[in-house]
Amino acid sequence: MLRKVLWSGLYAAFGAAATLGARRTASSIWRRATGEEPPQKR
Repeated sequence: MLRKVLWSGLYAAFGAAATLGARRTASSIWRRATGEEPPQKR
């Protein structure tokens, strides 16, 4: 049971890090390509 909880936590942490990294990379590419700030969520 503990291994399952640890695995789920590790998986969630890597998923969150990947999401943040992808958003940061996409924003950087958008700024370089268009010279504008990326669209914001409302």
